[in-house]
Amino acid sequence: MKSQIIRSFFLIFFLGGCKFQEKPVLDSSGLELEERVAVMKKIIEPLAEVPSRILDTEYLETRIGDGRMGPSDFLFHAIIEVPKEDIKEWFQDLKEPYNGVKDFSSPAGEEKWWLTKEKFMELKLYETKTYFGRYNGWMAIDDANGLIYVHTYTL
Repeated sequence: MKSQIIRSFFLIFFLGGCKFQEKPVLDSSGLELEERVAVMKKIIEPLAEVPSRILDTEYLETRIGDGRMGPSDFLFHAIIEVPKEDIKEWFQDLKEPYNGVKDFSSPAGEEKWWLTKEKFMELKLYETKTYFGRYNGWMAIDDANGLIYVHTYTL
């Protein structure tokens, strides 16, 4: 009984010190256009050829957890602007999102570049594995404006 109380105390003490805050890992805010585009190409190019020119991009990846009590989880949000006439090249061979992932997600902060839930509901969703290497998530294509919204996450 006494040993159970001591173990419980240490477990509560140890878990009480854990903080599960979101921490930015990759953030395009404050970067110049050329640097943002170069980083996005570095993310995509090991997995696939970039289908067309990237006009602009914004992105934010956050980590949840510190990796001490198990693995950290990552949330990635991005917008990629491409020439309107080239946007079909980005999704012509893509499938629907894997694992039935079709729920709206937005970055933790109020990112002005991110889409609204209403806009999200109007867009067609595609998988992210081809360009971003993750099964969980979606690419929402706004072909009328040449915009690709990306959300991926790990579990």
